[in-house]
Amino acid sequence: MARLTSEDREQLRRQLEVLKQRTLDELRRRTDPTDAIAERVSYEHEVHNNAEDAEEERSEDLRFAEIDIDRRRLQEIEEAQMRMAKESYGVCIDCGEDILRERLMAYPMALRCSACQAAWERKRRG
Repeated sequence: MARLTSEDREQLRRQLEVLKQRTLDELRRRTDPTDAIAERVSYEHEVHNNAEDAEEERSEDLRFAEIDIDRRRLQEIEEAQMRMAKESYGVCIDCGEDILRERLMAYPMALRCSACQAAWERKRRG
């Protein structure tokens, strides 16, 4: 299995930076207090029924879930960037083998090789 070339590492570094910026932009958009206040003010001036109130609550729950997903993705990206800085990037945390270039190009935050990831997911499902 071929190790990552310096060009591969640079491409992945740039890809992680782009993903990080997109995720930060999403987090800012989802957590912008002016948007939330404007929505709330607009909502408070309308006549509502129980179905509309339930829909508003569901919408808020969804927004919080999306924020949580974005925060976890940001953490994965930053951890991948730290591994890259420490030269441990691209090495499976379970078996110590190199993670295939194709896997990293598809998912640059990968912690495990495909075989170990599949085993980890099977174990997690019980």
